[in-house]
Amino acid sequence: MTKEVVKDVIQDLTGLPSAFSKYEAEQTRLAVGSAGKNAVAKLTFTKFGDKTYLTDIYNEVPAKILRELYYDPYLPGLPYILFMNPTGGIVQGDRYFYNIQLKEDAEAFITDTMATKVYKMDLNYASKEVDVYLGKNSRLEFLPRETMVFVDSRWYQRVTFHVSDGSKFLYCDIFCPGRIERGEFWDFEIYSSKVIIEEEKKLLLNESTVFTRQDKDLHDVIFGDNKFYLKAYWYSDNAVGAKKTIDFGNTYGGATQMANNKGLIIKALSNDLNDLQKLQGEIWKIFRKTETGLEVPELRMY
Repeated sequence: MTKEVVKDVIQDLTGLPSAFSKYEAEQTRLAVGSAGKNAVAKLTFTKFGDKTYLTDIYNEVPAKILRELYYDPYLPGLPYILFMNPTGGIVQGDRYFYNIQLKEDAEAFITDTMATKVYKMDLNYASKEVDVYLGKNSRLEFLPRETMVFVDSRWYQRVTFHVSDGSKFLYCDIFCPGRIERGEFWDFEIYSSKVIIEEEKKLLLNESTVFTRQDKDLHDVIFGDNKFYLKAYWYSDNAVGAKKTIDFGNTYGGATQMANNKGLIIKALSNDLNDLQKLQGEIWKIFRKTETGLEVPELRMY
């Protein structure tokens, strides 16, 4: 295989799926890249003594970051970061770009103030691309709120973790195929989600999920009788040993080792979103206990 072919294969693995190419040429009423359409957030965390500080912060609306909170009685030096969207949701042509960097030994917790709501689209698509750079012996707890894809929405998200020696993270995402209570189940056009882990340009994990409107007829094959889907990625040397401690409660799920035995991929299905939210919290508790020996506090979403 030539270098050019290898490059093309890697680009196809890590880049925008080809299914979105037909949407890119469609011009939205407010052009892609114009003011209010590009959401940019850059954060850098640095540890001094026993406390991690948000030493660099930049954002462009509709991405907005609330200043760090320190309220954890078990880890008083851990900053809690809340992403918020003052527009209330995501529409066609929106592009979100997050760059998160943890310096050596730094640690942080990141979540959202509300669910990611992807609204109806008739042109183009919307996307979020997140790059997380984890320095040596850093630790990140990244638990975004659920992603809700509404009728006719087109959504692409990619989260890439650039890991270093001794770094570890927990990332967990929940997929909601529409506003179920309003009878809008699986009426989105396309949903694509990628999680990538790489170390010094070496690809360790690339997992891609793509659902389309046409898959609705195959829903029973994909999800059985369930409607909501959780995916979690626990990357560290300690993850595999904690596999048997995960209690899936009322959900239907399981955990498997990553190919390099460096971590776990955890997946679960449920008809009750609350059950998956509880499971997300349970995985967080086990991650924290395993990696630090400490408990987790009650989350503050303000």
